Amino acid sequence: MLNFQLSIIKDYPKPGINFIDINPLLQNPAQFTAVIDAFCTAIKNSSADLTKTAIIAPEARGFLFATPVAHALHLPLILIRKQGKIPNHPYTFHITNEYTSYNMEVDSDLLDNFSQFIYIDDILATGQTLASVRQALKTKNKEIVLAIHLTDVADLKKMRDENPALAGLPLEIIL
Repeated sequence: MLNFQLSIIKDYPKPGINFIDINPLLQNPAQFTAVIDAFCTAIKNSSADLTKTAIIAPEARGFLFATPVAHALHLPLILIRKQGKIPNHPYTFHITNEYTSYNMEVDSDLLDNFSQFIYIDDILATGQTLASVRQALKTKNKEIVLAIHLTDVADLKKMRDENPALAGLPLEIIL
C-alpha cells in the first residue's frame, strides 16, 4: 500500500460528511503515476481472467483512475454515467449513497460483450454505489470480480462488512 495523504474537507457537501479531496494527488505526477501502477499491479495479481474482463467505472472521479488503468493494461473501459448521458441502449438503474439518490446508466450493448468486470472508483465510503452497481450487473447475469478504490473511509468499514450486497466481493484499496 502506498503512503500518500489526501486532504480532508470537513462538512462537505453537507454537515457530518468529511469529503476526501483527491486534487493534491492529481497535482503530483509522480504520485499519480505510482497510484495508477498500483491499480495495475492489483489487477494483474488478481484471479480475474483478463480475456473476459472489462473495467467499469462510475462518473466522474472513477473515470480519472479507470481510464489510465484500462489504457495501461489494454482492457476495455465501460463508463457508468448519470441518467440521460448514454445515447445507445441505456440500461438504467438506481443508486443510493451517503450523499443522495439518483439514476445511473450504462450502455447495455457494451455490457453484453463481457461476463465479468473490474470496478474502479476513487473512494469506498459506505459501499452503496458499489453495491448498487453490483446488483444492477447481477440482473444482467454479469459479475464484478474485483473492486478497487483509491482509498476508503476506515470508520465505515463495519457498515460495509455488514452489507450483504458486498459479501464475498474481493476489495482492494490502493492508499
